[in-house]
Amino acid sequence: METSPDAMDVFAPIRSLDVRSLAGPALDVQVPAGSVLVHEGRLIGTFFVIRSGSADLLQGERKLATLRTGDCFGEIDPIALRPQRFSVIASTPMRVLTFSAYGIGRLCAAMPGARARLESFLPDEGTILGAAARKRPA
Repeated sequence: METSPDAMDVFAPIRSLDVRSLAGPALDVQVPAGSVLVHEGRLIGTFFVIRSGSADLLQGERKLATLRTGDCFGEIDPIALRPQRFSVIASTPMRVLTFSAYGIGRLCAAMPGARARLESFLPDEGTILGAAARKRPA
């Protein structure tokens, strides 16, 4: 399973070293196909970036999109944790980077523009698709 060179584009133009030092620790996790990464309606406190593989973004039983390398999902605000609006289920074996919402909060506080950049990649209520998924049909 290869890792695409654009898997960390969500953090651009922040250097990888800065991301790991401010938002870390980051865990690189292997996820088997069929694993539920996020359950709709639950609090998670974790932010995910897909390094390889794909996952289905669901609301209820309805598939809304396929998330792929470079897409991200999860929590970026440790102060205002909210129940997740979507479920995310690995449709293929995956590698994901995981960060705590507290770490992502530190990164956003230290780097101007980081929060807006991350929010532009997150699934939202209007489009329901992450930035990379917007380029591809579900």
